[in-house]
Amino acid sequence: MLRTFASAALALTGLLIGLGAFGHSFVGRASLDTGLVHVSLDAHTDRLVYLVWYFCGGCMLVFGLLVIRSAWWAWRGETGALAVSGLIGIFYVLTGVLSLGYMHEPFWSVFVILGGLALILSIALGMMRTRDAHSAVASRPGAAPMA
Repeated sequence: MLRTFASAALALTGLLIGLGAFGHSFVGRASLDTGLVHVSLDAHTDRLVYLVWYFCGGCMLVFGLLVIRSAWWAWRGETGALAVSGLIGIFYVLTGVLSLGYMHEPFWSVFVILGGLALILSIALGMMRTRDAHSAVASRPGAAPMA
């Protein structure tokens, strides 16, 4: 039951990370347009800024899908994919903390929160699986006591 709840929470975290891609790419684009109006860039650099902007949005979508996939596998009792969601969590926490320190904008706390959730839930689900495996071995008839 706890694994089901933690898996659902991890999947919801992945969904929020993935939906962030659309906010970044389409809503955030208006801020980018406003900011670039005041800067004179050559055509190549202007296109490059937008290319990188949409690439970041695509990465957020892929990260969200990978976290959802990790949650799906964890719900089924497999823990191998949790390393991926854990690494994404670490990346988001580091990005949020460094950006908060550099930019001093509360917006970046969203990255800290989502990354922290992905990381903590991944660790918790991994520990649940390890504990379940130890319990299964210990409950076998004739099994040696575990240290």
